[in-house]
Amino acid sequence: MRIMKKVTTTLAVIGFSAMGARADVPETAICGVEQAVACPAYEACERTLPSAVNLPALMKIDRAAGVILSKRESGETRTSKIASEMEGDGVHILHGAEDGRPWSIRIDLETGRFTLASAHDDLGFVAFGICSSGLMSAGEGEQ
Repeated sequence: MRIMKKVTTTLAVIGFSAMGARADVPETAICGVEQAVACPAYEACERTLPSAVNLPALMKIDRAAGVILSKRESGETRTSKIASEMEGDGVHILHGAEDGRPWSIRIDLETGRFTLASAHDDLGFVAFGICSSGLMSAGEGEQ
């Protein structure tokens, strides 16, 4: 399948570097990718499970180190730098690029839900999931 081959270097290769983020946004969070959508140019988009398009099931956002860590089912691990962060209206947004492919992740600070998007030469990806309560607003999700 054409999409499967192109997705081997995809959204999981995300990275950032902390710039001026709010102090009450926690430094680390674990995020689970629940669903992925791959859209090749001039073809219908395909909704699938993350593993079907070689996305990791889990990612660790480590703002203190300025990286996102991920591990795929194959055992391959990835470390990607965070290029920028911004915050507003209850969301935390991370941006970056890897090998000329830009990406962005938007995390709702109250619920932990995220949407991640990445653009390739002739393919675009969107992934959906949830992050641990570590990226929720202070006091939310605490027990």
